[in-house]
Amino acid sequence: MKSSASLIPSKDHTSTTIELTGNDRPGLLSELSAVLADMGCNVINAEIWTHNARAATVIHITDRSTGHAIEDPDRLSTIKELLFNVMKGDSDFKTPSARMFVSTSRETHTDRRLHQMLLADRDFERHNDKFSMEPHVTVLDCSDRDYTVVTIRCLDRPKLLFDTVCCLTDMEYVVFHGTVITGRLEAYQEYYIRHVDGFPISSEAEQQRVMECLEAAIERRTTQ
Repeated sequence: MKSSASLIPSKDHTSTTIELTGNDRPGLLSELSAVLADMGCNVINAEIWTHNARAATVIHITDRSTGHAIEDPDRLSTIKELLFNVMKGDSDFKTPSARMFVSTSRETHTDRRLHQMLLADRDFERHNDKFSMEPHVTVLDCSDRDYTVVTIRCLDRPKLLFDTVCCLTDMEYVVFHGTVITGRLEAYQEYYIRHVDGFPISSEAEQQRVMECLEAAIERRTTQ
């Protein structure tokens, strides 16, 4: 399984953003914090998601001595290498080199970015124990209207709509019509979608992938 580490100066240049994905395990967050402390970094804020034995985290740090973003390329390279080694752990799998991005574009919402990172890491393919109230997703053709219909039944919770719509958007689908109904515990969602190229879903394999990705997007924020 791959691991990755990215360091991105934030737009206002007051902090550096670290993005990490890799295998989840006990003590991972403690090890990451220890590396950052040893490198003279202050953690301004951090958020970590775990799903299907994978972990993704976004951490904002500053230089302890200056209180500003870390800009020295040699120091950034060292931090990246150390963090990448922590994420890789004792894995026997071959992993690509950690990547470093420098971006001045608008920052992505942290929750949206964590969804994107885990989706890119294909966490939806690695299923372990199921939740007692697992989401039920169906994807059906609506040939008379040239849409694909997606229905979702799951336990209702805060930010559920955000998570499902972000997933569809990141998979490059456009929602043309939608219905959301919530009860005391359960939520029902129905979406009429097409791919950004204007066509509905055309294969069973693509339908299956949409179902798996939506289930993963719902489960990531669900407490077991």
